[in-house]
Amino acid sequence: MPSVLSENDKETVKRTVPKSANKIQAVAVARLYIAYPDGQRWIYTGLQGAAVLANDLGSNRGVIWDQEIYDPFYYNQDRTFFHSFELEDCLGGLSFVDEKEAKQFKKKMDEREKNASKSTKATPFQGLGPQP
Repeated sequence: MPSVLSENDKETVKRTVPKSANKIQAVAVARLYIAYPDGQRWIYTGLQGAAVLANDLGSNRGVIWDQEIYDPFYYNQDRTFFHSFELEDCLGGLSFVDEKEAKQFKKKMDEREKNASKSTKATPFQGLGPQP
């Protein structure tokens, strides 16, 4: 895996996560791991590529895996290059190729509420929206 995204890779991310429906906060090259069925052991899922943190992912065109960031969503930095978080049935982890990208991704995750779109901030958990 390359240590940073090439210009061609960045264009692919922009096409896959179009600006018209999303605001990209961070992008980093990573591998996805899960701790399942044994919560004490990480297993590589076989998925690798651009991990994208974006507001309001409206189009899943080209997206292989996505994770809703619910409230409260705990995102942990276990190592400089490895971050973990809860999934529905187990823990998930991202192993980043580049530690600078990992650091930036963690920073944006920590600031996600501040950087959320107005519509995201206005919509309660589970997408119920404001009630009349």
